[in-house]
Amino acid sequence: MTSGGASSRLVGQVLEITFPSFVPRITFNSERKLTVEILSGENTGFTDTVDYDAIAIGDGLVILSWQEHIGSTIVHVLDLNANDAHTFVTPAKGGFMRLNGRIKLKGAT
Repeated sequence: MTSGGASSRLVGQVLEITFPSFVPRITFNSERKLTVEILSGENTGFTDTVDYDAIAIGDGLVILSWQEHIGSTIVHVLDLNANDAHTFVTPAKGGFMRLNGRIKLKGAT
């Protein structure tokens, strides 16, 4: 489910988020599909194309979530004005991760 046109505003955008232990690139392919690629750090080379949900919760604030095919669940709270990401991950192997990172908008595809 999307709210406030968040998905349509994201289509074609490419974000890179620098976390302490890895850097993912998120490419918004359509209003329903994104591709995530791990560029460096833990799990370098991992890639997956998945369905996602994006909900606008304020000016420049978006909740973005998806489940990867390997079973990991990812939820981001993105502050696109401040370029901050607050991310919560339940890895397929178990556990729970809380991450903070900086967003770089890499432009449109």
